[in-house]
Amino acid sequence: MQTVSTQHYEVKLEPLRAEGYNYYNRFRCSFTNKTSGDLVIDWSQTYYLQNGNRYGNFGWEGLTFEELRGINEEPDLSVGAGQTTTAVLFPLNLIGWKEKGVRMKATTPEAGFTNGVIPAGENGMSIAVIQDGKVLRKSVLVTITQE
Repeated sequence: MQTVSTQHYEVKLEPLRAEGYNYYNRFRCSFTNKTSGDLVIDWSQTYYLQNGNRYGNFGWEGLTFEELRGINEEPDLSVGAGQTTTAVLFPLNLIGWKEKGVRMKATTPEAGFTNGVIPAGENGMSIAVIQDGKVLRKSVLVTITQE
């Protein structure tokens, strides 16, 4: 787990193993607002980082196949003064499709997606936080090794 702390907020990022497997496929992200006002996480401008490069956005635990198909813009998340919010996230560009060739067509009950393997190396997020109309950006990185 890695923590990045500024005078405005603190972000903790922890890679999580796939249930029953020995690889990582998601992150637990904890965000604490250290200010006396609201902060907004701009998920459309928050990126998954892989070995120093932006590699798309994040999905979140509980995201359904239908919701994934309808995402045009990631939702913003407002965090109140002194509050902490935690979410389980996964890189959208790493998802795997349950039915070969289906992708974004829900034509059968088997259609859908699974979280893909987060590769070994430096992984994390470039988080965009908005305070009073100004974007405060920080990167949180973890090094993943596969056994």
